[in-house]
Amino acid sequence: MAKNIQRVGIENGRAAFAFERVKKAKEDKRIGNFENYRSYVKKMPSLIQVNGFGQALAFCYQRKDQRKEYGAIYQALHEWFQEKYPYAFQGDKKEFVQVVINLPSAEYRLWTMEALALLNWMRKFVDGMAEENGTEKEE
Repeated sequence: MAKNIQRVGIENGRAAFAFERVKKAKEDKRIGNFENYRSYVKKMPSLIQVNGFGQALAFCYQRKDQRKEYGAIYQALHEWFQEKYPYAFQGDKKEFVQVVINLPSAEYRLWTMEALALLNWMRKFVDGMAEENGTEKEE
């Protein structure tokens, strides 16, 4: 029973964080086109599963200046992991992607699963917020 309550707490925290980041992306005009953001959020889990978390982050890092939407996704992931695993960011000021690619294998797998869980919530909220705008739902 205690494990179930703990899991619900973790899921609720993840959901609340995802909702706030998607809402921020929708409202912040500097981020770019919300439809592009929506599309990129929905593609990220596939990118991670096919290429790995480090490669997917490197892709976002590469594109973050040309495509602000990728920058917003990269930043959301960075903030989530910095909040959840602050010990990994202590010491030298390393770029998020650098922290991830230097993780031990077991921890890298854990972070990959955590990223996929967060992106799953973001995907749900991005569709919901797009529907609020009257945009058709992508399947």
